Amino acid sequence: MDERFIELNRVHVTISGKTILSDVSFYAERGEILAVIGGSGAGKTTCLRVMTGQIRPVRGEVRVAGIDVVRYRERLEHVLGYVPQLDETGLYYEFSAIRNACLFARMYGIPTKEAERRAREILEFLGFRSEELMKKPVGHLSGGERKRVSICIGLIHEPRVLLLDEPTTGLDAHLRVDVLNYLRNINRQYGVTMGIVSHDLETAEFCDRVAVLEKGHVALFGNPREFVRSIQARYAFIASFEKLTDNDISRIKELRVVTDVLPVGRKTLKIFVRKIEEPLNILVDELEKVGLTPLSVTSSDITFTDYFRLIAMEKEEESFFPRNY
Repeated sequence: MDERFIELNRVHVTISGKTILSDVSFYAERGEILAVIGGSGAGKTTCLRVMTGQIRPVRGEVRVAGIDVVRYRERLEHVLGYVPQLDETGLYYEFSAIRNACLFARMYGIPTKEAERRAREILEFLGFRSEELMKKPVGHLSGGERKRVSICIGLIHEPRVLLLDEPTTGLDAHLRVDVLNYLRNINRQYGVTMGIVSHDLETAEFCDRVAVLEKGHVALFGNPREFVRSIQARYAFIASFEKLTDNDISRIKELRVVTDVLPVGRKTLKIFVRKIEEPLNILVDELEKVGLTPLSVTSSDITFTDYFRLIAMEKEEESFFPRNY
């Protein structure tokens, strides 16, 4: 039988008489990665504080690594790791990555030699390949490197669950992907269950389950890959045009091979195509027949972000995330 290592069941939270979370339920099974995603004010930070025992819900059940957080918060110490959003709140910038990890290990009674061994192992796994990098003051590291030091500290006491608050905030696009890949690799290597709180839909691509929050409710929960498979299209292409009007977009949507269209930039569309032979050639032919010869067309993956934007368009409410998604 599967074991749930992160679970919120019908959780309701009010603060100063205002409802922040209403009937929120989601979970992650042992060894999985869960993304809790939402815009500003959606309730994701409150969920994180509920999972760490900082906020007590009015009603509902909260369990982390099998521990009833509401009743036995003090038991979380040795089973739960935490990575804060702001590195400066959890790192000593004048000390090295190794020394930072050893200092935090003392809080758990881990001997210095064992702490250093663990820190070196985790940091090496996180891409710290040289002694120089491991011993460089944290304040001299890049943003992505500091984030990896924070992850190392969160793992130093070998927790069963690791919670991360906006681990990709402030990082460039390629560094966001790097950090998420490192987390996925850590999850596989050490079997630690993870809960990632984020405003970024892209995070779901690296997770086993995703809970999307909106205004204190769970708007969507499930396996992101299953959501993507539910899209009618089997192919996607990024097409750019010399000019593009609303009428042009409507004509593209009406093409027999096209299932959906999403704007992805100025005069650029992501066009979703049903399962057919030679989809690229047929799509270009269909576009040219209606007088819309693209400047370029490239193949693209179909992602969870696409799925979410498409269902948002069906509901005629893209207010959840910025237009440039």
